[in-house]
Amino acid sequence: SRASELATSKLMLMLLVVMTGIAPISLYMLVPALPVLAKTFDSSISLAQMTVSMYMVGIACSQIIMGPLSDKFGRRPVLLGGISLMVAASAACMFAESLPQLIAARFFQALGGASGMVVSRAIIRDIYARDQISAKISLVIAVMMVAQMLSPLTGGLLDIAFGWRAIFSL
Repeated sequence: SRASELATSKLMLMLLVVMTGIAPISLYMLVPALPVLAKTFDSSISLAQMTVSMYMVGIACSQIIMGPLSDKFGRRPVLLGGISLMVAASAACMFAESLPQLIAARFFQALGGASGMVVSRAIIRDIYARDQISAKISLVIAVMMVAQMLSPLTGGLLDIAFGWRAIFSL
């Protein structure tokens, strides 16, 4: 059937990887720019690190909220809403004029972005046979981990080449 063809396609797996990895990758991309943030906003490195801490809080909150929402309203609306929130919050990060603004925007960026982490796992459970679920989740997480390892390098290169605000353009 057509649904099983979609479920087995490599494209679907790649989309699931992207959905799962977008929040963790975004977390680590900013880390190399923390000293620059502290200097830019004339603040301490400790306060600049709050951009990472609040991002982690946003991921945690998202996982609690998005699962029940996707069960109630469906996978697609919750995923699209989360991605929209992440895009809007990324723009807010890019144009932040103070460190507290950036910290708040990072929270909302994570809240939206982590919807992909939750919804992708739900989609895997929805479309794959019971005996394939753990293998598919393992594959998605393994590929995402490689991308996650490369994200600080990517963030550092963007910071060097274009400035820290460019990190939020991806």
